[in-house]
Formats: sequence, structure tokens, C-alpha cells
Amino acid sequence: MKKYISLFISLMISLSSSNCSTSKSKNAPINDYLTSLDLKNKKIMIIQEKINNNITIGIFKGETLYSTEYKTTIKAYGVEEPIYNEVLWENMKKKYEDLNHPDYWIKGNYWTKNDFKHNEIMFIKLKKFPNPGKYEEFDFKELLDVFSFSEVIYYNQKKHAVFTLQKTNTDDKLLGNASILIMEKTNRKWKLVQEVDDEIYN
Repeated sequence: MKKYISLFISLMISLSSSNCSTSKSKNAPINDYLTSLDLKNKKIMIIQEKINNNITIGIFKGETLYSTEYKTTIKAYGVEEPIYNEVLWENMKKKYEDLNHPDYWIKGNYWTKNDFKHNEIMFIKLKKFPNPGKYEEFDFKELLDVFSFSEVIYYNQKKHAVFTLQKTNTDDKLLGNASILIMEKTNRKWKLVQEVDDEIYN
């Protein structure tokens, strides 16, 4: 009996380790971005709620505006060619758009320590993070960099990885305007090739 219990425990540990490894692998672009910041053993704070992938898709697309000067529609904001391609963007939208959650933040699907390689992370729920508009008093004991992310979207047959980022620190206490980071894999590491500011949702 003890033998079977031991085998069961070993199996559960193995499955847990495998799930953790898979989660980190899926989020490799975010982890490589954090590594590029040279945080080392520095503690950081991450908003537990994920930014909706719809935000990433929208910023990537930008807007189509009518030009009275040229009497035609032109693409404004968003990712520029050659990375931007209408067909590839439509494929991305079809695969990753969340039709069930229209809100900016996804509720009930939180980031956990299993998603990140960085060890020194303090997680905080969005509703507990300061909103300066409410004139609340917050006294964080440490000066920490604060990040919020969407999940990673893979684009153009996984040649690029894209996610939304907002960042601040516990001194400023104000999540800045979002931007999307476009990453490209080089020498087995995802590296930033383009950052595009949000000109739609701000």
C-alpha cells in the first residue's frame, strides 16, 4: 500500500512540475522581456488580472481613417508594414479574440507564480492597487516596479509574439497607457523588435 501511495505522490509532483514548465514555456516572451530588464533578484509587483487579448488585437490593428486630402481611407496608428498584414491580422483576430469578455480586464483568470521565471514577485488584485482618482492614501513599504500583462498572442506562424503591457511603480501608483510589445525569437530568446503605444483605448 505504501508503495502505491508513494507512486501516486511522485506522479502528482511530476504532473505539477510539467504543468508549471508548460505555463512558463507558453509565456516565454513575457519571461524573456522581464529578464531583459536585468531585474536579477529584485522584487517586482504584478497585477493578477490579465489584460484582455482584445486590447492587444485592437492596438495591433490601429484605426482606419478617411483622408479628405487623398480622398481615401488610410491606416492610422497600430503596427506598420511589413509586420502588419491584413490577412495575418484577421487570422490572429479569429484565433485569439474573446467574444465572451468585452471588458478591458479578464476577471477570474489570474497570473500565478507558475507563469513566471522571476522568483521575487508580489501579486496584487487590481481593485487593491491604488487609484489616484479616488484620492486614497497608500503606503507601500518598498519601491517596486509594477507590471500588468495580457496573455501572449503568437502571430505569423509564431514568427512573432505579441502582448499588452502596462507598467508603473509603487511610488507613482498610476498604471500608464498600455502598449503592445512585438517580440521575435533570436538565438532561442524572444527579443523586443517593436513597441506600439495605445492610441485607441486611452
